[in-house]
Amino acid sequence: MQWQSTIEEFLKFLETERSSSVNTVLAYKNDLGQFTEYLTQNISAESDWMAINQETIVGYVDALTQKGYTKSTIARKIAALKTLFHWLNQRGLMHDDPTLRLKSPRVDKRMPRLLTQQEVNSLIDATAQVQLPRAARDRALLEVVYSTGMRVSEAINLRLGDIDLETNEVRCMGRGNRQRKAPLLPRAVNAIREYLEHARVELMGNVSTDFVFLNPQGTKLTRQAVWLMTRQYAKAAGIEGEVTPHTLRHSRAAHMLGDGQDVRRVQEWLGHANLATTQMYQPRAGGDNKAASESRELEVPPVSQQPS
Repeated sequence: MQWQSTIEEFLKFLETERSSSVNTVLAYKNDLGQFTEYLTQNISAESDWMAINQETIVGYVDALTQKGYTKSTIARKIAALKTLFHWLNQRGLMHDDPTLRLKSPRVDKRMPRLLTQQEVNSLIDATAQVQLPRAARDRALLEVVYSTGMRVSEAINLRLGDIDLETNEVRCMGRGNRQRKAPLLPRAVNAIREYLEHARVELMGNVSTDFVFLNPQGTKLTRQAVWLMTRQYAKAAGIEGEVTPHTLRHSRAAHMLGDGQDVRRVQEWLGHANLATTQMYQPRAGGDNKAASESRELEVPPVSQQPS
């Protein structure tokens, strides 16, 4: 079916030319896959993209509403369609963009879960409940994620040369292949030293690799493993509610700004494309932090597996 082959080409475009993350490409694939299912059921299989008009798109959005999808989910799916049809229009596969006048439902920004400094400390201290070398690895990893506000994908791709323990900085490659540096807290430096000097070699075994955080097979950790370990330690620490690695990123942003760090420096350290995203984390009068979800940061929980 030409719809599917074109979408696969579009996903390749996102990956190679827009340098979209694996997580973002997967989200587009899921949303657009659902759209092609709708087309299969409502338009002739012999039809091309030219057969899709505004009525088709409105019908699809109505179908999503009838299925009970939330406003935020529908808004995300509409955003995926808009990006797709803009690309189709640029490539000459359509004369008119049927999503041009389509409006997304108004979605109120949600305040992300923020941990207190005490909760962060309890979460990281819970790594002492597992055995070495995993305890040293997990503590170093969580310290780095919190200290720098890194995304999980950035942390698991760190290499030995990215960490400078002389200047107490770490370098990472963010979205759009944008490289940045972020400072390490002293406790993160201590945890990394302990891990590198005593635990990493045991995990590496006979495998030659320069990835920093390894599993027992000597290969780099997966996003799934980091998500699961974070939940595991949050539960062990008695922290209620959903806690993910991204919770540490949100919390670090709020803590840095709450401590008086310059908002533009925090933006640079965390790799926010827009200053407005960083400003969301600034404390408000009365101590009520109305931090909202990072509008362009899509973090889909990975498929469950056992942490390693």
